[in-house]
Amino acid sequence: MHKNKRTITICSGLIITAAVLMAAVIALATEDGDKRETIEKLNAQVSELEKHLAYYKSLNEETKDEKAFRQFENKTFQLRFPSFSETIRIVYKKSNEYGFNPNLVMAMIQVESGFNPNAVSSEGACGLMQVNYAVWKDQLNIDYGKIFDKEYNIDLGLKILKHYYEKANGNIFIALSYYCSGYNPNCPVYNGKVLASRFYTQKNQGQKNNILEQDDASI
Repeated sequence: MHKNKRTITICSGLIITAAVLMAAVIALATEDGDKRETIEKLNAQVSELEKHLAYYKSLNEETKDEKAFRQFENKTFQLRFPSFSETIRIVYKKSNEYGFNPNLVMAMIQVESGFNPNAVSSEGACGLMQVNYAVWKDQLNIDYGKIFDKEYNIDLGLKILKHYYEKANGNIFIALSYYCSGYNPNCPVYNGKVLASRFYTQKNQGQKNNILEQDDASI
């Protein structure tokens, strides 16, 4: 989308510049005196601008093709993996609500439950984000009948992570350790698994946002 906007902006600027130059050519052509050399230079500039305009228009068309392919790809993925697609949608929505990078949340779910919404640990942690009902039932007023519901479970998990993030004074890596082991600030195995997840590393291929703005070296 950013590439589209940039291309449109460039094209608009080239069109305006070409129009100004053409107006100058017309104005000079109507004046008395020998303006032939200046007119020829302006015509050459207009011609060059038209070439650039054609190039950026072609880039815009390629972007439309890429967008069409992404839409096809996403739709095909949703049809092939409807359950996983639903999880992605919920993670993106809830991550934005709580101010976390969705790639981090996807990495946590991979480590916590392997994307199994019905997962139950030996300690009684439940669902995608392995929410421990016994620990959080009163504080979060958990409805156990909904704990395996994807959206409800992810929402609970992010409430817990947000709580730990605030307790960790904004250090996301300490918050991850807390999430793994209560208030133990040092949980390198868990943090290492999250950081090694392909979902987490994906954030480094694009723009960082929200809570994950901080430097990874702070761990």
